[in-house]
Amino acid sequence: MDSGKEAAANVGASARAGMEKTRAAVQGQVDKAAAYTTGHKEAAEINKEAAKVKMQQRVHAAEEEKQRAMRENAAAKEHASGAGKEEEDHHDGHRPESGHGGE
Repeated sequence: MDSGKEAAANVGASARAGMEKTRAAVQGQVDKAAAYTTGHKEAAEINKEAAKVKMQQRVHAAEEEKQRAMRENAAAKEHASGAGKEEEDHHDGHRPESGHGGE
């Protein structure tokens, strides 16, 4: 994987994580609003706190997924660049003979 492909894959991972974080934030707001419809102040506070924790967990999971994807992209790039290097080392930088026995 070359640098351009890795960068594009990383942008994609960041975009997916950003969308998931936004979804988590919106869902957290919905959950908080729903917490107040119960009519019981104590229950509303507990539900509000639960919604906050759930949102934080989703945001954290999205960030971890993004970091995992970026590590995989870097590993794929490293593997691709290492494979080219190994082939060059195998041939000592020279092309193999054309099959004429060198004569």
